[in-house]
Amino acid sequence: MSVLNLLFPQVRAELLRLLFCDSRKELHLRELSRRSQLALGTLQAEVRKLAAAELIVARRDGNRLYYRANTAHPVFPELQGLALKTSGLREPLAAALAGLDGVRLALVFGSQASGTAGAASDVDLLVVGSVGLRALAPRLRPVAATLGREINPHVLSPDTLSAKARSGDAFVASVLAGPKLWIIGGADELGALV
Repeated sequence: MSVLNLLFPQVRAELLRLLFCDSRKELHLRELSRRSQLALGTLQAEVRKLAAAELIVARRDGNRLYYRANTAHPVFPELQGLALKTSGLREPLAAALAGLDGVRLALVFGSQASGTAGAASDVDLLVVGSVGLRALAPRLRPVAATLGREINPHVLSPDTLSAKARSGDAFVASVLAGPKLWIIGGADELGALV
């Protein structure tokens, strides 16, 4: 069970996940039902509540209403961050990496971590450990298909990460300075490596 499901009723949590993880995506009610596997009537009632609170906005195209997150709402950044951190990217990536020998640290960086990702943005993933791309790639393919986004893994050994951090490598410095979405490990583990 995700943190999102603990904080919100199931239907609301699912709508937040679907609409806030990719805030530029517009989905109609039947597509929301298909993706969430929840009944139309149940979704419709919750969509009305979220629209009344102005957390989502609707756009009519013919006889269909398309819904998306209201990026102008004052709590949008917090809800998007919560959705991304709890069920958008973290959970499927953590599940894919679970049990993979040699992974000491994994994090998402770049536009996905900063909340500036566009519809076609890929997922930049840094994996620190002794795992190779051959072992990693088959685990990431199904996640990429589920997310509808390419996953761009960067694999560094702990020694390489440490050496690049000390030498001021531009890529590593950018990752270290920028926002991060922790998948495995956290700031303490990263601090111990650099």
